[in-house]
Amino acid sequence: MCSDVQLSSGQDGNAEGAAATVSANQATLGRRGAMKSLLFAGGIMSAPAPRAARAAAWPPQAIRIIVPFPAGRVTDVVARVIADSMRAAHGTTVIVDNRPGGNATIGMEALKRSAPDGATLLVGGLGSHGLPPAVIPNYPYDVNTDFAALAIMAEFVNVMVVGQQVPARSVREFIEYSKSRRGELNYVYTSNGASNQMTAELFKLQTDLDIVGVPLGQAGNSLIMLQRGDVQVAFENLPTVKGAIVGGSLRPLAVTSPYRTPQLPDVPTIMEAGVPDFSVTSWIGIYGPPGMDAALMALVEAELRRIAGTEEAKQMLQTAGFEPAFKPRAEFVPFQRGEVERWTRVARDAKIQA
Repeated sequence: MCSDVQLSSGQDGNAEGAAATVSANQATLGRRGAMKSLLFAGGIMSAPAPRAARAAAWPPQAIRIIVPFPAGRVTDVVARVIADSMRAAHGTTVIVDNRPGGNATIGMEALKRSAPDGATLLVGGLGSHGLPPAVIPNYPYDVNTDFAALAIMAEFVNVMVVGQQVPARSVREFIEYSKSRRGELNYVYTSNGASNQMTAELFKLQTDLDIVGVPLGQAGNSLIMLQRGDVQVAFENLPTVKGAIVGGSLRPLAVTSPYRTPQLPDVPTIMEAGVPDFSVTSWIGIYGPPGMDAALMALVEAELRRIAGTEEAKQMLQTAGFEPAFKPRAEFVPFQRGEVERWTRVARDAKIQA
């Protein structure tokens, strides 16, 4: 079981004492027996150490966590929660390395070129490993095989929000309001293939609405556009809009997850509001380079599980608008594959291409 794997300080034991024992008894051993004893003694021979022995040296003295997005974004928040916990627990030097750009491929390429020794990890998620393969033609990676998916650490819901100028106070009222003004209402989104665009397009497909997407642009601010009435609706992630909801400048109609979030307990889900099978959550996962062996992946997963279970991490994530939602590698791998397939279908049906 992964949860039973213990982290090691990296010591191999008293190799010198073992070697002395081998030397004293070598005269009574045959050549094959001597070789076996030397291997048992802890690596005196020149043969490489077994994979399990290499994994036992984790965590190393320094770890780099790549974030393929700018500082302050949701992936960056999770990276810093992990870094803080690892420093406190192990005295390890942990560097958060933001490498934005190229639809997250700059950071992903840096991870792919890293040694598979557990010293380099990446915090990604729906915005790096779920949506880009679905909307970018000839995407340069197979996210299911080119990286080692280790664990999901958190997820957050998108919230369907409207400005105060919109009279609708429920999803059903918004659908009726929109159908009476076909083609007149707009939703705002960050960029082609972003989760707020894809969620809106999925909503349009399932409700037969005609609302027009407006890209945010370089200097835009979706909250201001909603508050001014430049656009009428958005499907933004909760960490982005939580302050505006609490402050009363935006009205939440529903959350996109299959469950109500404890952070907005009075806000129904879109499924509750009468749109069947509508479910979208954004997730944050931890990745390693390709080629990591199973023992090392188990150790890293165990450490991520430990962090996810601490009260400090839970509180920090919830304060930032996340739901702690640990998924081990055994669940993460098939989940990610299903997400890519699902969003590929949505992109095709909505004719979305980055």
